[in-house]
Amino acid sequence: MPNTASTRSASRPLRATAIAVVTLAGTAVHLPSANAAPHAVTLIADTNRDGRLSDADLPGRGSWSDGRGALVMPNLDDSADRCPTLGDNGSRLGDDALAACNDAADEQVNGARDALDLAPLRLAALPKLGPGAYGRISVNHTAAPYTRLFRRHEGGLPTPLGTDARLTADELRSGVDLALEARDLVRDPKVFDGLIDVTLEVVDGDRVTRDTARLRVAPLILTHDLLPVDRMVISDNSTTPESAERHGHDPDVPARPVEKGEKGEKTFRGRLRAALAEAGLNDRLLEYPTGGDRWMRDQFITGYFEVPGPAGTPRRMRVLLRSSDVMPEGSTRAFPLRDAGRSAFTVLRGPGTAAVQQYDTGRVGDSERSKLWGSFSSTGNFLVAPPDKRFPAGRVLYGSDGGQAAPDPTFTRLLQAQREQSPLAVDTSWLAVGHIDEFLSFVPADTERGWAAVVADPALGTDLLRKAGASGLLREKSVLEGNRLATAGIDRALDLLAGQLGLSNQDIVRVPAIFTRLEVPGYPRQDIVANRLPAIANGVATGTRTYLAPAPHSHAGPDGRDVFERATETALSAIGTRVAWVEDWDYAHAVGTVGGEIHCVTNALRDLSAAPPYWRRTTGTPLLSETD
Repeated sequence: MPNTASTRSASRPLRATAIAVVTLAGTAVHLPSANAAPHAVTLIADTNRDGRLSDADLPGRGSWSDGRGALVMPNLDDSADRCPTLGDNGSRLGDDALAACNDAADEQVNGARDALDLAPLRLAALPKLGPGAYGRISVNHTAAPYTRLFRRHEGGLPTPLGTDARLTADELRSGVDLALEARDLVRDPKVFDGLIDVTLEVVDGDRVTRDTARLRVAPLILTHDLLPVDRMVISDNSTTPESAERHGHDPDVPARPVEKGEKGEKTFRGRLRAALAEAGLNDRLLEYPTGGDRWMRDQFITGYFEVPGPAGTPRRMRVLLRSSDVMPEGSTRAFPLRDAGRSAFTVLRGPGTAAVQQYDTGRVGDSERSKLWGSFSSTGNFLVAPPDKRFPAGRVLYGSDGGQAAPDPTFTRLLQAQREQSPLAVDTSWLAVGHIDEFLSFVPADTERGWAAVVADPALGTDLLRKAGASGLLREKSVLEGNRLATAGIDRALDLLAGQLGLSNQDIVRVPAIFTRLEVPGYPRQDIVANRLPAIANGVATGTRTYLAPAPHSHAGPDGRDVFERATETALSAIGTRVAWVEDWDYAHAVGTVGGEIHCVTNALRDLSAAPPYWRRTTGTPLLSETD
């Protein structure tokens, strides 16, 4: 096996998420010990989702519906820290090879933590079988390539059941404990829809009896920004992904700011730490090696898998879904994706944390399509509207023009295949970068809904500057055109969100903004805009009623305060949210042709314990049913 010890960090703070621990061998089983009929074959899974096997799981075990049916965790973390970061000859692993390693990639259980990620099954005892009886365990043809069966043992790790999956009469007479492994998440429902039928067939002389338990692969749930921040991830610009792969990286060690040409990084880091402390989140920064690709939100988006655990406590696995951004230049078959996204695998993946990637291989080398798709495929273009009655786990939103200027379709298909957060495309064709977070974010609110949308408002920004006597900027033709284009685009987006999410004016907090129209020669999209002043809507909700926002640099009012800051604080305080201002002009806003803000240059690992189990729903769109 390739050397891994020197290339892995000894400190993995993101895995501190609370996880209920229970050994599979200790799973409570309460089933009839002796069947009245000799051939009453019973195969049971956790049908009622209470985290244990019992006779309460017997009804409906052969079907799966929104309210009843067993779940199995996609076993994609690295419980034993065995996944290599370099090849056998010391070369860098290709992107696909890097992503291929996980606990389900081999045929063994990699320790007690790995065993927790398997779904328990139980074959009830058949004490009256004849001496020549035998049993066969099978998985339906569609699901077979995505699953693996193990035999559970008292006091030991599960072992592979074997290719013939044959059980002897003696085994059947005493009952058999099994465990099912899901080897992947659902990516394309036309290939695998996530439903797994495990069938026990018992042959006793000329009598053949069968029983089936149906399970479903747990969906990937993307986290929303109202969950509390556990760790805030920022770019370690001084360490390249390759250096971290070769020499290891401790994400808890503060990075050295790259001062050359970037005088604002030290200031940004200091102000961000102070803002987090103001939010009650001290010492929460996590350093992620990017080698200068500071746009942290574009590297991955966070989510989780979730299954029932003991005593009703869910068991969760954190998931980092890598950006599918195939860059127009520099992509190769071995290294097709944005290089900084690799650190999700080499630094953050480990016990309880999975990293996943999904992209269209046909885009590699297609620079024309990548020019359109690349930015839209960055994960900064994806938000999750917080939960409401219709979407209990929240709803995924992403920017698109409805045509070629859209995220990688295999990536959005993966999100749609989870059948839980109903991804919704929002027209962002009017934005230069095309990311939905350039004008929209979400914060908690003291309202019936419990949250509000923070939306950029060019009209409000224009009015504030005029009243402050700073109308010179507003006379620039590019600003006049930019505000006009942005207003039309934002209005269209709000009309869509009103219809799809039921947002009303009471659910919207408008914050001042000023946009400018850009002309970029050779760029495939025109009539596009960017934020002329730092975008207040491109902030981060911390989960502690504090919203981190970029200092807007607008104009001082009569009281000496920035008029945009004052208006934003007043608007958000009305719904019970505070604002902590962060200086990001040099580090983010003024970088490149368009730049970005706090949401663009940070990422967040959220505290998942605050998320209620997604299957405990009283309303909402169905997860999956047999009629779908």
